[in-house]
Amino acid sequence: MPSAASTGQEPAVLIVQPWFTALGHPAQSVLNIARVLGVRRDVSYLISDPGTGELAPMASELQKYGVVERFRSHGTSLRAGTLFSLPAVLRLVRRQPQLRHIFFLDAHLVAMAVAWPVASTSIGPVRLLSSVYLGGPERIASHPLARNLVSRFLSSPGRRLFLRTEELKQSWRDAFPKLPPDAIETIPSLEMADGGDIPSTRSESKVLRFGVIGQVRPGKSLEWLVPLFAENRTMGDLHIAGTFTNPAHQRRLSFLSGYGNFDNRFLTEADMLSAAADQDYLLALYDDWDARMEAATVHLAARVGKPVIVYDEGWPGRMMREFGCGIAVARNVRPGESFFKNLPRPGDDRYQALQTGIKRFRAAHGGAGSREAFLKKLFDE
Repeated sequence: MPSAASTGQEPAVLIVQPWFTALGHPAQSVLNIARVLGVRRDVSYLISDPGTGELAPMASELQKYGVVERFRSHGTSLRAGTLFSLPAVLRLVRRQPQLRHIFFLDAHLVAMAVAWPVASTSIGPVRLLSSVYLGGPERIASHPLARNLVSRFLSSPGRRLFLRTEELKQSWRDAFPKLPPDAIETIPSLEMADGGDIPSTRSESKVLRFGVIGQVRPGKSLEWLVPLFAENRTMGDLHIAGTFTNPAHQRRLSFLSGYGNFDNRFLTEADMLSAAADQDYLLALYDDWDARMEAATVHLAARVGKPVIVYDEGWPGRMMREFGCGIAVARNVRPGESFFKNLPRPGDDRYQALQTGIKRFRAAHGGAGSREAFLKKLFDE
């Protein structure tokens, strides 16, 4: 594969990830996007510098796909990362005046609304400045100053806010009805590269295996799932794989320290896929969470061909209904022993139907169609 840095063409798009150094999904997300886009001469990357830590291999792999610049973020705060990224962005724009789109994969929107109009006075107009935002508008819309700053920022020509779901887009448009319609749009996530199922390596068993894979934190129902499975051994095995991102979460979930099915370590993407493929169901029963958002576990389930269990709300619930790729349960009645014992088992027709549904979901949210839709937004076509 030729080095992207040696191709000679100047990039037209700069993808910025000011949160690359935060443990969790940001670094993997930008790498997944780069893998799907492939080696491109017209796209470059700016990331917060992970140094020689656990995320360094991801930064090195990213260099296979395009020119990668780094800046020091001095921590994992998104607000600080956004602000510290701006001097680097401005230097790159001055050095590469052909850049026409600055695309933030994550950004602190209020900080950007305050700092960009001031910082950018030393450069010519950037044709398009956009940011992906993962949540709803309520927090910003409820504060008059923040609302005014963000509204003015997004009202300027060439500014765009990208959301991951139709639910979030509608909420933002309802909260900011005076903004131009094209200031608030959706964009595919590109979390799934093309490819087939990742086969499980475990032997067949009569015991169902359920997985909570990825960042370990409060709000993933571990507080009641762990005791439920511990008290009802015949339901199946609950496996937890991943690590904590801060000590406060570890203290709140201290009961996990004695849980035998807890693989407490940082997971590479290969580790995460392997752990997920070794389950019969993945669980995404997220409490205190905005159901309008995508659930990364649904994408993970799609990559390994396993059904997922979610609350019947928002985007995850809609995906279950549209694609039949898992089971949606009511939030107000927690699933108990009877629910888990009576789930379809591998080999059953009902289980195979769920696997067919997860393949339909993957086909709709991955592959060439999502890539082309992403590129259209990236190059403002």
